[in-house]
Amino acid sequence: MSNRQTGFGRITTLLIVALTLVVVSSSGFSQSRDRDRDRDSEQEDAAQQTLDPRVAEDLLEAYELMEEEAYEEGLARLDRLMDRRGNGMKPFDRASVLQVRGSAHVNVDDMRGALDDFLEALRLEALPANQQNRLRFNVAQLFFVNEQFEEAIRFFEEWMAGDVEVTHTTYFMLAASHFNLDEYAEAVEPIRTAIELVPEPEKRYYDLLNILYSNLERVADRTQLLARMVELWPNELGYWRQLSALYMEQGDRFRSFSTLETAYINGLIEDEEGIILLAQYYSSFDNPHRGAELIEQEMEAGNVERNVDNLELLSQLWSQAREHTKAIPVLRQAAELSDIGQLSYRLGQSLLANEQNAEAEVALEAALDKGGLEDSRTADAWMLLGNARFNQAEPGDRAQREDADRAFAQAQRFGSTRRQASDWRQYISAINQTETRQAALEREQSEDLAVAAQERLLTSCRAQQLAGSQLTEQCRDLLAETDGEGANNR
Repeated sequence: MSNRQTGFGRITTLLIVALTLVVVSSSGFSQSRDRDRDRDSEQEDAAQQTLDPRVAEDLLEAYELMEEEAYEEGLARLDRLMDRRGNGMKPFDRASVLQVRGSAHVNVDDMRGALDDFLEALRLEALPANQQNRLRFNVAQLFFVNEQFEEAIRFFEEWMAGDVEVTHTTYFMLAASHFNLDEYAEAVEPIRTAIELVPEPEKRYYDLLNILYSNLERVADRTQLLARMVELWPNELGYWRQLSALYMEQGDRFRSFSTLETAYINGLIEDEEGIILLAQYYSSFDNPHRGAELIEQEMEAGNVERNVDNLELLSQLWSQAREHTKAIPVLRQAAELSDIGQLSYRLGQSLLANEQNAEAEVALEAALDKGGLEDSRTADAWMLLGNARFNQAEPGDRAQREDADRAFAQAQRFGSTRRQASDWRQYISAINQTETRQAALEREQSEDLAVAAQERLLTSCRAQQLAGSQLTEQCRDLLAETDGEGANNR
């Protein structure tokens, strides 16, 4: 709302006195011109004064031109009249001419000239009391239009001190004058009165009171006002947002949320900022699933961009809703778009928790390659990478464990993970040693079994030889080898 907005229209008929000052038949004015005017009180005051017939004649001609909207010509005629007779006119005549010429200045948008004439007419104090007071009102309006607000307030108040009916428009201009002078407290009562008097609600009146309450930090009054404003103008999204913010300021998070939700349901919120805020509210009130659905729906509609921040929020909402199968693909998209490793790190965490170790390894390597992580997060990333690699190692897969050990060695460089990484490296070393010993034992056992089997076969072959049985080729070879070794030993 413009601070200078007044609703001050062309005031031609308001300012023209309609020549009710002319009351003598000798003036040559037709009485029929006045029969449609409100002249009762004016004629009583003016009855004691008369216009000079010569002045009245010129004044009538000028007035007729103005009625035909020939304002420039009418103004020129009045200027000539003042040039010829100005200083020689009696106060009543001069004030009457100045009053009409002031209205002519208004009609040619010369507000400064109108003010000068009206002020001079007032200074003469020659007009009837009610005419004087009407001039005060006209002067107040002109000061308001010219943004001379202190003067506007003075003349409005002088006018209101008389026996007048003050309209809602006047109260609005009075309030706006105080507002423009930063006199917020003084502006409250006039604008509240304007709101009470106006037949139909005026948005600009409510807007001004809203601004005043805001500047005065009258939070409770402003909240009540905005609650009324959303009823009167339910399609004004700005009012809903202000009301939601006020509830939040007062710690009433639920009303803040429900206000914003109502605006969304009514189809008012289509911008990304409002939708994201509402989704966050759903999360705050333990309904992250609804928040995630809202963002997905608005992304599909093109109202919410699929950028890093929004995708990250969406993945968080799905995670909070325990919809991890939906959270991970969204987080992967966000990580791919991000230039730093934070989201890749979070993706690696999620994948590792979901036992997708190979994919977790890729994500964590990307997180470390992109960088941008705090030292503590970098240390954790190396630890998680070591776990992802270790989990892929099959029994005896020493190469895979060595990959894990290299990651734990990196984690060992950081104070926050040094002990844990050291424990893992010792564990891997212990596994390797155990496997080495096991392999040696298995080889030894295998060799002993082979010797025992060989001796059993030799015994069997000798028994066949002594029995005169036909020997197998294997027995002949074994006996020949054994006998040969015996001869060599002798």
